Amino acid sequence: MRVIAAWWLACLLWSGTFLFIKAGVGDVPPLTFASVRLAVALLVLVPITLGRRGFSDLARTQLVHIAAAGVLLLGVNYGLLYWGTQFIPSGLVAILQSATPLFALLMGWGFGSEQVTARKLLALSVGTAGVALIVRSDISVHGMNALSGSAAVLISAACVAFAYVWLKRQQTRANPLTVTTIQCAAGWCLLAPIAYVAEGSPLNASWSATSLLAVAYLAVGASVFAFGLNYWLLSRIEASAMLMMGIAEVPIAVALGAMVFGERLPSGAFIGAACVLAAVMLTSLRANTHEAPKARRQEA
Repeated sequence: MRVIAAWWLACLLWSGTFLFIKAGVGDVPPLTFASVRLAVALLVLVPITLGRRGFSDLARTQLVHIAAAGVLLLGVNYGLLYWGTQFIPSGLVAILQSATPLFALLMGWGFGSEQVTARKLLALSVGTAGVALIVRSDISVHGMNALSGSAAVLISAACVAFAYVWLKRQQTRANPLTVTTIQCAAGWCLLAPIAYVAEGSPLNASWSATSLLAVAYLAVGASVFAFGLNYWLLSRIEASAMLMMGIAEVPIAVALGAMVFGERLPSGAFIGAACVLAAVMLTSLRANTHEAPKARRQEA
Protein backbone atom coordinates (compact mmCIF):
# COMPACT_ATOMS: atom_id res chain seq x y z
CA MET A 1 0.00 0.00 0.00
CA ARG A 2 2.84 2.43 0.82
CA VAL A 3 4.45 1.78 -2.55
CA ILE A 4 1.19 2.40 -4.42
CA ALA A 5 0.59 5.62 -2.48
CA ALA A 6 4.16 6.76 -3.15
CA TRP A 7 3.81 5.97 -6.88
CA TRP A 8 0.71 8.13 -7.18
CA LEU A 9 2.25 10.89 -5.06
CA ALA A 10 5.31 11.01 -7.31
CA CYS A 11 3.06 10.98 -10.37
CA LEU A 12 1.03 13.92 -9.01
CA LEU A 13 4.17 15.86 -8.11
CA TRP A 14 5.65 15.46 -11.58
CA SER A 15 2.29 16.20 -13.25
CA GLY A 16 2.02 19.45 -11.30
CA THR A 17 5.31 20.80 -12.65
CA PHE A 18 3.69 21.94 -15.90
CA LEU A 19 0.94 23.76 -14.02
CA PHE A 20 3.43 25.62 -11.80
CA ILE A 21 5.70 26.48 -14.73
CA LYS A 22 2.68 28.05 -16.44
CA ALA A 23 1.79 29.95 -13.26
CA GLY A 24 5.34 31.20 -12.79
CA VAL A 25 5.98 32.48 -16.31
CA GLY A 26 2.70 34.37 -16.11
CA ASP A 27 4.36 36.83 -13.70
CA VAL A 28 8.12 36.42 -14.12
CA PRO A 29 10.14 36.34 -17.37
CA PRO A 30 10.76 32.70 -18.33
CA LEU A 31 14.57 32.56 -18.23
CA THR A 32 14.64 34.43 -14.92
CA PHE A 33 12.04 32.09 -13.45
CA ALA A 34 13.94 28.99 -14.62
CA SER A 35 17.28 30.24 -13.26
CA VAL A 36 15.79 31.14 -9.87
CA ARG A 37 14.21 27.69 -9.65
CA LEU A 38 17.66 26.14 -10.09
CA ALA A 39 19.22 28.55 -7.59
CA VAL A 40 16.66 27.66 -4.91
CA ALA A 41 17.11 23.95 -5.62
CA LEU A 42 20.88 24.35 -5.20
CA LEU A 43 20.41 26.01 -1.81
CA VAL A 44 18.82 22.74 -0.68
CA LEU A 45 20.88 20.25 -2.67
CA VAL A 46 24.44 21.52 -2.10
CA PRO A 47 24.45 21.23 1.73
CA ILE A 48 22.89 17.75 1.55
CA THR A 49 25.38 16.56 -1.08
CA LEU A 50 28.35 18.00 0.85
CA GLY A 51 27.08 16.44 4.06
CA ARG A 52 27.02 13.04 2.37
CA ARG A 53 30.40 13.66 0.72
CA GLY A 54 28.80 13.16 -2.66
CA PHE A 55 31.66 14.83 -4.55
CA SER A 56 34.52 12.94 -2.91
CA ASP A 57 34.68 9.93 -5.24
CA LEU A 58 33.89 11.79 -8.45
CA ALA A 59 36.56 11.69 -11.15
CA ARG A 60 37.22 14.78 -13.26
CA THR A 61 36.02 13.00 -16.40
CA GLN A 62 32.75 12.07 -14.71
CA LEU A 63 32.30 15.65 -13.53
CA VAL A 64 32.75 16.98 -17.08
CA HIS A 65 30.30 14.47 -18.56
CA ILE A 66 27.64 15.10 -15.92
CA ALA A 67 28.00 18.88 -16.16
CA ALA A 68 27.85 18.82 -19.97
CA ALA A 69 24.65 16.80 -19.83
CA GLY A 70 23.32 19.24 -17.20
CA VAL A 71 23.87 22.20 -19.54
CA LEU A 72 21.50 20.56 -22.02
CA LEU A 73 19.16 18.92 -19.51
CA LEU A 74 18.62 21.83 -17.12
CA GLY A 75 20.03 24.78 -19.03
CA VAL A 76 18.95 24.68 -22.66
CA ASN A 77 15.96 22.46 -21.92
CA TYR A 78 14.58 24.69 -19.15
CA GLY A 79 15.17 27.86 -21.14
CA LEU A 80 13.22 26.55 -24.13
CA LEU A 81 10.55 24.82 -22.04
CA TYR A 82 9.78 27.84 -19.87
CA TRP A 83 9.84 30.23 -22.83
CA GLY A 84 7.53 28.02 -24.89
CA THR A 85 5.08 27.56 -22.01
CA GLN A 86 4.15 31.25 -22.29
CA PHE A 87 2.32 30.57 -25.55
CA ILE A 88 0.60 27.20 -25.15
CA PRO A 89 -1.56 25.50 -22.48
CA SER A 90 0.22 23.64 -19.70
CA GLY A 91 -1.55 20.40 -20.66
CA LEU A 92 -0.19 20.68 -24.18
CA VAL A 93 3.32 21.22 -22.79
CA ALA A 94 2.97 17.95 -20.88
CA ILE A 95 1.82 16.13 -24.03
CA LEU A 96 4.70 17.43 -26.15
CA GLN A 97 7.26 16.68 -23.42
CA SER A 98 6.00 13.11 -23.28
CA ALA A 99 7.47 12.64 -26.76
CA THR A 100 10.99 12.61 -25.25
CA PRO A 101 11.34 8.79 -25.58
CA LEU A 102 10.64 9.10 -29.32
CA PHE A 103 13.53 11.55 -29.70
CA ALA A 104 15.70 9.21 -27.63
CA LEU A 105 14.78 6.36 -29.96
CA LEU A 106 15.70 8.38 -33.04
CA MET A 107 19.00 9.51 -31.51
CA GLY A 108 19.72 5.98 -30.35
CA TRP A 109 19.53 4.87 -33.96
CA GLY A 110 21.92 7.65 -34.92
CA PHE A 111 24.43 6.63 -32.24
CA GLY A 112 24.01 2.95 -33.05
CA SER A 113 22.77 2.07 -29.56
CA GLU A 114 19.24 1.20 -30.73
CA GLN A 115 18.29 -1.43 -33.28
CA VAL A 116 15.78 -0.56 -35.98
CA THR A 117 12.71 -2.79 -35.65
CA ALA A 118 9.24 -2.75 -37.19
CA ARG A 119 7.70 -1.91 -33.81
CA LYS A 120 10.00 1.06 -33.27
CA LEU A 121 9.37 2.33 -36.80
CA LEU A 122 5.65 2.12 -36.12
CA ALA A 123 6.09 3.97 -32.82
CA LEU A 124 8.06 6.75 -34.50
CA SER A 125 5.52 7.09 -37.32
CA VAL A 126 2.52 7.19 -34.98
CA GLY A 127 4.26 9.62 -32.62
CA THR A 128 5.27 11.96 -35.43
CA ALA A 129 1.73 11.99 -36.78
CA GLY A 130 0.41 12.70 -33.29
CA VAL A 131 2.77 15.66 -32.76
CA ALA A 132 1.85 17.10 -36.16
CA LEU A 133 -1.85 16.83 -35.34
CA ILE A 134 -1.37 18.46 -31.93
CA VAL A 135 0.57 21.43 -33.32
CA ARG A 136 -1.85 21.91 -36.22
CA SER A 137 -4.84 21.89 -33.87
CA ASP A 138 -3.23 24.32 -31.47
CA ILE A 139 -2.26 26.77 -34.21
CA SER A 140 -5.87 26.82 -35.39
CA VAL A 141 -6.98 27.87 -31.90
CA HIS A 142 -4.12 29.96 -30.49
CA GLY A 143 -2.52 31.35 -33.65
CA MET A 144 1.10 31.36 -34.85
CA ASN A 145 2.50 32.00 -31.36
CA ALA A 146 1.45 28.44 -30.63
CA LEU A 147 3.81 27.25 -33.36
CA SER A 148 6.76 29.01 -31.71
CA GLY A 149 5.80 27.71 -28.28
CA SER A 150 5.28 24.14 -29.50
CA ALA A 151 8.57 24.19 -31.42
CA ALA A 152 10.45 25.41 -28.33
CA VAL A 153 8.93 22.66 -26.15
CA LEU A 154 9.69 19.98 -28.74
CA ILE A 155 13.30 21.13 -29.08
CA SER A 156 13.57 21.08 -25.28
CA ALA A 157 12.35 17.47 -25.31
CA ALA A 158 14.98 16.66 -27.93
CA CYS A 159 17.65 18.20 -25.67
CA VAL A 160 16.54 15.96 -22.80
CA ALA A 161 16.69 12.90 -25.05
CA PHE A 162 20.14 13.79 -26.39
CA ALA A 163 21.51 14.40 -22.87
CA TYR A 164 20.25 11.01 -21.68
CA VAL A 165 21.50 9.10 -24.73
CA TRP A 166 24.89 10.82 -24.65
CA LEU A 167 25.35 10.39 -20.88
CA LYS A 168 24.48 6.71 -21.14
CA ARG A 169 27.11 6.25 -23.85
CA GLN A 170 29.71 7.74 -21.51
CA GLN A 171 28.80 5.04 -18.97
CA THR A 172 28.92 7.61 -16.18
CA ARG A 173 28.09 6.15 -12.76
CA ALA A 174 27.59 8.45 -9.79
CA ASN A 175 25.24 8.97 -6.86
CA PRO A 176 21.86 10.32 -8.13
CA LEU A 177 21.89 13.18 -5.62
CA THR A 178 25.38 14.20 -6.75
CA VAL A 179 24.34 14.06 -10.40
CA THR A 180 21.29 16.23 -9.72
CA THR A 181 23.34 18.82 -7.81
CA ILE A 182 26.02 19.09 -10.51
CA GLN A 183 23.46 19.30 -13.28
CA CYS A 184 21.48 21.99 -11.46
CA ALA A 185 24.69 24.00 -11.06
CA ALA A 186 25.62 23.55 -14.73
CA GLY A 187 22.14 24.58 -15.87
CA TRP A 188 22.15 27.62 -13.58
CA CYS A 189 25.59 28.74 -14.83
CA LEU A 190 24.16 28.83 -18.36
CA LEU A 191 20.75 30.31 -17.64
CA ALA A 192 21.53 32.93 -14.98
CA PRO A 193 23.81 35.23 -17.05
CA ILE A 194 21.60 34.92 -20.14
CA ALA A 195 18.51 35.75 -18.07
CA TYR A 196 20.25 38.74 -16.49
CA VAL A 197 21.29 40.18 -19.86
CA ALA A 198 18.00 39.45 -21.64
CA GLU A 199 15.48 40.05 -18.85
CA GLY A 200 17.27 42.07 -16.17
CA SER A 201 17.88 41.38 -12.50
CA PRO A 202 15.61 38.76 -10.91
CA LEU A 203 15.10 41.21 -8.03
CA ASN A 204 13.31 43.55 -10.43
CA ALA A 205 10.85 40.91 -11.64
CA SER A 206 7.20 41.08 -10.61
CA TRP A 207 7.25 38.28 -8.05
CA SER A 208 3.76 37.55 -6.79
CA ALA A 209 2.60 35.09 -4.16
CA THR A 210 1.70 32.73 -7.00
CA SER A 211 5.10 32.88 -8.68
CA LEU A 212 6.91 32.47 -5.34
CA LEU A 213 4.79 29.42 -4.55
CA ALA A 214 5.50 28.08 -8.04
CA VAL A 215 9.27 28.43 -7.74
CA ALA A 216 9.21 26.83 -4.28
CA TYR A 217 7.19 23.88 -5.58
CA LEU A 218 9.41 23.37 -8.61
CA ALA A 219 12.68 23.75 -6.71
CA VAL A 220 11.87 21.75 -3.57
CA GLY A 221 8.81 19.66 -4.44
CA ALA A 222 9.99 18.56 -7.89
CA SER A 223 13.77 18.96 -7.97
CA VAL A 224 14.40 17.57 -4.47
CA PHE A 225 11.47 15.68 -2.90
CA ALA A 226 9.95 14.06 -5.99
CA PHE A 227 13.39 13.08 -7.27
CA GLY A 228 14.18 11.31 -4.00
CA LEU A 229 10.78 9.63 -4.05
CA ASN A 230 11.48 8.45 -7.57
CA TYR A 231 14.61 6.61 -6.44
CA TRP A 232 12.88 5.20 -3.34
CA LEU A 233 10.30 3.67 -5.67
CA LEU A 234 12.90 2.40 -8.12
CA SER A 235 14.39 0.16 -5.44
CA ARG A 236 10.99 -1.38 -4.67
CA ILE A 237 9.08 -1.83 -7.96
CA GLU A 238 9.73 -2.97 -11.50
CA ALA A 239 11.27 -0.55 -13.99
CA SER A 240 8.25 -0.96 -16.28
CA ALA A 241 6.02 0.44 -13.54
CA MET A 242 8.28 3.49 -13.28
CA LEU A 243 8.14 3.99 -17.04
CA MET A 244 4.34 3.99 -16.93
CA MET A 245 4.46 7.03 -14.66
CA GLY A 246 5.39 9.15 -17.68
CA ILE A 247 2.20 7.97 -19.41
CA ALA A 248 -0.04 8.58 -16.41
CA GLU A 249 1.28 12.12 -15.90
CA VAL A 250 -0.16 13.45 -19.16
CA PRO A 251 -3.91 13.12 -18.43
CA ILE A 252 -3.31 14.40 -14.88
CA ALA A 253 -1.45 17.46 -16.21
CA VAL A 254 -4.22 18.11 -18.76
CA ALA A 255 -6.87 17.81 -16.03
CA LEU A 256 -4.96 20.17 -13.71
CA GLY A 257 -4.66 22.75 -16.48
CA ALA A 258 -8.38 22.54 -17.16
CA MET A 259 -9.31 22.88 -13.48
CA VAL A 260 -6.91 25.69 -12.54
CA PHE A 261 -6.53 27.73 -15.73
CA GLY A 262 -9.69 26.66 -17.57
CA GLU A 263 -7.60 25.30 -20.45
CA ARG A 264 -9.59 23.67 -23.22
CA LEU A 265 -7.52 21.73 -25.71
CA PRO A 266 -8.95 21.27 -29.23
CA SER A 267 -10.27 17.83 -30.12
CA GLY A 268 -7.39 17.30 -32.54
CA ALA A 269 -4.94 17.71 -29.66
CA PHE A 270 -6.56 14.83 -27.78
CA ILE A 271 -6.35 12.57 -30.81
CA GLY A 272 -2.72 13.58 -31.30
CA ALA A 273 -2.03 12.98 -27.60
CA ALA A 274 -3.46 9.48 -27.88
CA CYS A 275 -1.06 8.83 -30.79
CA VAL A 276 1.95 10.15 -28.89
CA LEU A 277 1.16 8.15 -25.76
CA ALA A 278 0.59 5.01 -27.80
CA ALA A 279 3.95 5.54 -29.50
CA VAL A 280 5.68 6.08 -26.15
CA MET A 281 4.17 2.86 -24.82
CA LEU A 282 5.47 1.03 -27.88
CA THR A 283 8.99 2.35 -27.28
CA SER A 284 8.76 1.42 -23.59
CA LEU A 285 8.05 -2.24 -24.32
CA ARG A 286 11.71 -3.20 -24.33
CA ALA A 287 13.44 -6.04 -22.66
CA ASN A 288 16.19 -3.79 -21.33
CA THR A 289 14.25 -1.13 -19.42
CA HIS A 290 16.29 -0.89 -16.26
CA GLU A 291 18.29 2.15 -17.39
CA ALA A 292 15.39 4.36 -18.43
CA PRO A 293 13.97 5.31 -15.02
CA LYS A 294 17.41 6.16 -13.66
CA ALA A 295 17.65 8.94 -16.22
CA ARG A 296 14.11 10.07 -15.40
CA ARG A 297 13.32 13.58 -14.52
CA GLN A 298 14.77 16.95 -14.11
CA GLU A 299 13.31 17.40 -17.56
CA ALA A 300 10.45 19.57 -16.33
